Amino acid sequence: MSENFDRVNALKSIPLLAGLPHSDLERLAKKAREEHYATGVELIKEGTSGSSVFLLVDGSCEVRRGDSRITVLQKGEFFGELSILDPSPRTASVSTYEPCRVLILEGYDFRTALSSSMDMSQRMIRALVERLRHLTDEFAPRVKR
Repeated sequence: MSENFDRVNALKSIPLLAGLPHSDLERLAKKAREEHYATGVELIKEGTSGSSVFLLVDGSCEVRRGDSRITVLQKGEFFGELSILDPSPRTASVSTYEPCRVLILEGYDFRTALSSSMDMSQRMIRALVERLRHLTDEFAPRVKR
């Protein structure tokens, strides 16, 4: 099995990318860098600049802001996209929670894929809204009526 074929299948397993045409997935697979990490490796450090999106193919990662755990990301999820969409410092740190396999896309390639696919753009918006709702529900004070 070719390395590119394996990466195309890995990209298909990421819900954000699942609806892309096969030719777009092949293009992204050629540009993606595959990395394997042991448990406890910091992939993103809060406050630093970033230019890559991480697509979690296997394993899980913990997202922390300061001393607080925000969430644990699972296979099929992505992270690092905010600094691609808005070039501000990273808003959280992300470390591997167990051994991980990730595909890493540079910002230009990720933005190109977003702009060429309305479906991917809509999935990105839905994923960001879902994260915002989760954080709002978790951290907003409860209002008694």
